[in-house]
Amino acid sequence: MTKATLYRDRNSFLADRVAGSFWIGDPDDDGIQSFLFFCPCGCEVKSVLRIGNGFKPKLGPSWCWNGSTTAPELSPSVNWVGHWHGWLQDGEWRSC
Repeated sequence: MTKATLYRDRNSFLADRVAGSFWIGDPDDDGIQSFLFFCPCGCEVKSVLRIGNGFKPKLGPSWCWNGSTTAPELSPSVNWVGHWHGWLQDGEWRSC
């Protein structure tokens, strides 16, 4: 397991490249946010997910976020095809 660590400052997040760390953008007019994260495996590769706080956005691949920054959860699982597949539950990235 890898702890999910929130960064409030986007520039520090991008510079530090900590495995499992994340940064969340402000919601758009539909309440959809960008969830940027560094792969929990430690490879330092960054990815972005479309999330909704308490809802799963309808268009495109998207995830429902529980709204917590201290114990975040995403649903469904995060499947980075050919690289990493797992869950973000109770603030921990867990491989499948």
